[in-house]
Amino acid sequence: MLAEYESQQILSLGEGYYIPHYQPILDVGNRNIIGYEVLGRVFSPESNEYHSLGYHFHNPDTDTVRLVHIDRIIREKAIKHVKETGLKTKIFLNMMPNFLSMVYTGEVLDVKRLHILHLIDKYDINPNDLVLEITEDKFEGNIEKLLYIVSLFRERGIKIAVDDLGVGFSNLERIGYIHPDIMKVDIKIMRESLNRRSFKNVLSAISEMSQRLGSQLLFEGVENEEELYLALSMGANLLQGYYFSRPALDFQDKKRFNKTLKTSLEKFSGLRFLEILENLRKEQSFLDQFVDLFKDLETSSEEGMTDKLNDILDRLPLETTSVLICDMHGYQVTPTFKRDAYDLPWTRLLTEVGNNYAWKPFFIRHKAETYHSSRVSGFTEPFHDIETKRQYVLFTLNLGENHVLILRLDWESY
Repeated sequence: MLAEYESQQILSLGEGYYIPHYQPILDVGNRNIIGYEVLGRVFSPESNEYHSLGYHFHNPDTDTVRLVHIDRIIREKAIKHVKETGLKTKIFLNMMPNFLSMVYTGEVLDVKRLHILHLIDKYDINPNDLVLEITEDKFEGNIEKLLYIVSLFRERGIKIAVDDLGVGFSNLERIGYIHPDIMKVDIKIMRESLNRRSFKNVLSAISEMSQRLGSQLLFEGVENEEELYLALSMGANLLQGYYFSRPALDFQDKKRFNKTLKTSLEKFSGLRFLEILENLRKEQSFLDQFVDLFKDLETSSEEGMTDKLNDILDRLPLETTSVLICDMHGYQVTPTFKRDAYDLPWTRLLTEVGNNYAWKPFFIRHKAETYHSSRVSGFTEPFHDIETKRQYVLFTLNLGENHVLILRLDWESY
């Protein structure tokens, strides 16, 4: 990044100094480059180097009118370059909503003022090859007007991406309003915290949200193998970052990284397979123990269940942190037997008798699977306990036709 004192000089250069650079975006499925993000660069005569313009675009003190002009210069040069090369590729263009609000100031929008649509007609570009990345950490305009402009782009066949997930306006509000074709996550936002499970859980939530919305998930900023595997584990459809290539002046062979990604995918899938296999083994090991331990509870009355649970507490696996029984309507019929660690005594919580769990997703699913496929037991996916900062799973087991046992296991200590 250029020193701040050079800002005015950099922004006052002629059009020839502003040059688009292209960073490849890879499709995980076919392992090829399927597109490029256009990034603004300026050639500094003093240093004889190209420098990023990112600082200037996100600096609130920079002349916005001048930035809009520079943005248009870079965008048109990129689209013209695509046309001249004849390359069939997708082009990802950044679009700052506050820039658009400068175009749409009245009650009626003059479509001719939308520069991107003008360039599509001028260079006869297929709109389906363009992706607009809505990116900004602060939006001060009218959301209805923004959505109207986005709808005009979509009507022409342009795809919409939401950029910088996890930063400012780009959060749930923007996703909900726009329903993007692509959700873009910059992994560097969480780079310093990749080993903190809470951040990984945030990424998992984003991944699940993208699936529910039908949006493709693009991870950018991937710089090493660990980050690549994290992106893959989160279901990334598209990849971008220095691990593959820095932004360059020109396009690259679409198969340039095919072998590299193929090797990484095979290694990742092998490791993930072993991880899943180990989890299945753990589940089966616990299941074998539980079926034997709890078989006598099936014929017990609700009063007798409490006594029998109490009698087998010391026979439960060390990983067990709590156990209770409820009826098929979700009402708890026994106390909760709980311990904070395997070497601490069990406590009996009578105050929880009568609590209802019928609304809990795990309970609804267990009950539905019981009726649909006669399944009598199951494990939930691991979840994070914010107090202990550990991972747990819930085990559910039918006790006859009228009761369900709910047991919590520490999934990290096994």
